[in-house]
Amino acid sequence: MPERLPELLPERAADRFLRAFVRFLLKIFFREVEVVGAERIPLGRPLVLVANHVNGLIDPLLLMGPLPVMPRFLAKSTLWKNPAVRPFAELARAIPVYRQQDEGSDTSKNAESFVRCYELLAAGGSLALFPEGKSHSEPALQPLKTGAARIVLEAERRHPGLGARIVPVGLLFDAKETFRSRALVQVGDPIDPALEVELYERDPVAAFRGLTARIDEELKDVTLNYETWEDARLIARAADLYRRRAPELPGRGRLSEGFAYRRAFLDVYRRLRERHPERVASAVEAVREYDRLLRAFDLRDDQVAAAYPSSPVLRFVGRTLLRLLVHLPVAIVGTILTWPVYRIVGPIVRRVTRQPDQTATFRVFGALILFPLAWIVEGWLAAKYLGGCWLGTVVTLLAPFTAYGALLFHDQRAVFWAESRAFLLLRTQRSLAAELKARREEVLRQVEELEALSEAGGEDYDTG
Repeated sequence: MPERLPELLPERAADRFLRAFVRFLLKIFFREVEVVGAERIPLGRPLVLVANHVNGLIDPLLLMGPLPVMPRFLAKSTLWKNPAVRPFAELARAIPVYRQQDEGSDTSKNAESFVRCYELLAAGGSLALFPEGKSHSEPALQPLKTGAARIVLEAERRHPGLGARIVPVGLLFDAKETFRSRALVQVGDPIDPALEVELYERDPVAAFRGLTARIDEELKDVTLNYETWEDARLIARAADLYRRRAPELPGRGRLSEGFAYRRAFLDVYRRLRERHPERVASAVEAVREYDRLLRAFDLRDDQVAAAYPSSPVLRFVGRTLLRLLVHLPVAIVGTILTWPVYRIVGPIVRRVTRQPDQTATFRVFGALILFPLAWIVEGWLAAKYLGGCWLGTVVTLLAPFTAYGALLFHDQRAVFWAESRAFLLLRTQRSLAAELKARREEVLRQVEELEALSEAGGEDYDTG
């Protein structure tokens, strides 16, 4: 063991650096990242983390940064051909997978990759992979590949008594393409593959399929799976309305709470639409019309429902204006230094990709390259034309800090503008406010009737 220390210590230092850097990236890109169920991860044993894959390279960051383990990833071999991504893949010590659909891919190299996975688990390490096999923008989990099951079962065969566990992780976004949106990392119950390990010696194919089916079931427990994106939007609308029936002030609430309500509403919807299609269709149409009005006037349900008592409203206004005033000097400098690059990142990304599951990836990695380059150029310009080398150095070094200050300022400004606009619109457009509230009450009435019908076991209590 002593002769291994010089080799192992740099790896651990690199892991600590990478985790800190990933958390920094997540803090910049997301307004908030919630983690639920991290205590379920059984530390101190070999682990295989499996997650849904809906947001490109952002998904690995959400497994790497907020969770109490530092997994190594199985990643498609083509990532090593990308000069912007390859350094991160190397730093993370990702393990390449050679897929048949990738041009020029030598699938015979997968044998070596899988051996590395077995060795990692045998050493008590953690592996992470996305068993759907691809990033996508579908409203439901896609059919799973058997790779996770094969790796775990073969590792257990080669190392009897290994005791590996499979940990399902659901990744949920409120607007995955949008800068400063929110994300939820939902950890499910770990899977003990003991039954499949025993079956593996007699019938490997049945063991692979059985364990993959269990992974699929557990992943569905920590994700939301809809038939269409319209179903997703309308169920989310009804669930959010139901959980916040009469708030004092507007507020989005936590994604984890919203997940629980949406999951419950999705279950009710599926149970009742076959037995009571007309009642479900009526409720869906009521939600659709309410949703259409909200979107047309760029309002949220919590803004329509809020009572807006004067004292909390005045406190919100005073507190927000004070914060904006305090942050204003730094925000002005940061905005000047970052605005040109910020404005060109979006058009560049739209030109490079139109796939929703890749947009955030290009935004993050594009910004990692363009912003530092811009700050160096701005420092050089300041040194050349304004005040010598010392000023250029100051500009370059302070630019990231002023950029972060500007980020916080514009977050607060956007919230203040959105809430002020909604408040004034609903107070000045009385007929609009009345119609929205009436439609909201109708949606709530129909949703409550469906909830009561579901609790009654699907029997129509109105007809006896």
